[in-house]
Order: sequence, then structure tokens, then C-alpha cells
Amino acid sequence: MSAWSRPALWVYFFSRFICHDCGGEHGYASRPRTFREKFILPLFMLRPVRCGDCYQRSWRPISVSLMRRNRELLANH
Repeated sequence: MSAWSRPALWVYFFSRFICHDCGGEHGYASRPRTFREKFILPLFMLRPVRCGDCYQRSWRPISVSLMRRNRELLANH
């Protein structure tokens, strides 16, 4: 039986951020960079996100709750 055939995993995919690379649970919204990310992803209710632990970018449903970025840290970069 495949892991994706379990209903609980689908609920997590649409409600919680879990990184596919490292398993981290800290996700942040990432800026759209390409035409596809700016105009095509919103049509499918997806957005680009970045893992707070390994910095891997991926696309997740808009319904996934993400952490807010600290504005003070962003101002220093």
C-alpha cells in the first residue's frame, strides 16, 4: 500500500507544511520568481514556499499555514 493512499497524508498535505527533503515543519512564503510561479500556480491554488530548515523551495496549496518572516531580519540582508 502506497503512503499517498492513506487519507491522513492528504489532509496533512493540504493543511500543514512538511518539507519533502528534510521533514522540517517550518515553512515560509517565497516570492514568485518565474512567469509560471506568478501567473500559472495561482490558477491551481498553489504558491511557492521555502523550508526554514534546509531552504528547499517547493509549491504548496494556498490552504497550508506558513510562518511569518521576521521583517527585522529581512532588512539586514
